[in-house]
Amino acid sequence: MKKRSWCIATGILLFCFGMTDCRAADVVLCFGDSITAGYPTVNEGYPVYLKSKLDSASFTVVNAGVGGEDTLAGISRIDTVLAANKPKYAVIMEGANDVVEGISPSATSFNLQNMAQHAKNAGAVPIMSTITPNSQSNYAPENYNPSIVNVAASNQVVLVDTYGRVINDWKNITTDGIHPTRTGAQIIAQGFAEQILSMKKTSISSIGSSSTTSTSSSSDSGGGGCFIATAAYGSALEPQVVLLRKFRDLRLLTNTPGRAFVAWYYQASPPIADFIAQHGLIRLTVRAALLPLLATAWVLVEATIFQQVTLVLAACSLLVAIWQKGRNKKSLAQ
Repeated sequence: MKKRSWCIATGILLFCFGMTDCRAADVVLCFGDSITAGYPTVNEGYPVYLKSKLDSASFTVVNAGVGGEDTLAGISRIDTVLAANKPKYAVIMEGANDVVEGISPSATSFNLQNMAQHAKNAGAVPIMSTITPNSQSNYAPENYNPSIVNVAASNQVVLVDTYGRVINDWKNITTDGIHPTRTGAQIIAQGFAEQILSMKKTSISSIGSSSTTSTSSSSDSGGGGCFIATAAYGSALEPQVVLLRKFRDLRLLTNTPGRAFVAWYYQASPPIADFIAQHGLIRLTVRAALLPLLATAWVLVEATIFQQVTLVLAACSLLVAIWQKGRNKKSLAQ
């Protein structure tokens, strides 16, 4: 009888311990190139830091990065990786090598779209990313990002603007202009962690609801958000683009009408920017058209109070002179 009671008690304890571990952690698959995999002698990949930023009891992070991989190679292996890991979330950040190899922006965005669809077919929630900067030579990932933003929005795929998160300090958080240091990798990981935790929370709070949570995007998308200026000047590092980005952050995003305009701009401008980037003459025309906006942005963002007052007085004087000239002509006519 005692032996039977001991067996029952043991069974109950084993059952209880089993119940505490019965809920499998959500698998987060990080799929990409060397920025994901980690680069020898430079840093560990961002998934190392992503794991520390997520609740380790609720998430398992898998690093499926392959150094040197472009999106064409990524397409060929993603199904195998998805089948092996069965992720709940699939972070897809590739395209940096496409820029170096000269693969067209449209081909890159198309390949990323296919990867996201493969993730959906495997039951995972895809999370796309803009391409990180490249300060070596004349490579310009910012010419690719508008297409990626557009594809993510068109296919209702979550987008994290990794480019926008790191561009302002890129030179200080990389050792070779391409691969992030530990600090850079942590910044990248933070962007994905925020999105995943937000989706997890929303998913839990909306159980039983018919709404979906897979159609969000970051508040700042591709090329630092200044799509048309980036396409016109060829790089988000150009001073004109930096100035317009500061104008957006300091003047537009601080009020309701400005935020509404920026939200509309993010939706409407990516395909326009993609077209501009492919035509040299149109790029020159857009640069000329942006001059009044650049002048206004400089006055509102960079100019000192003294300079602003001087410009206002000069403008008023010019208007008075024009008015006076018109009045004199009218008097002579009479």
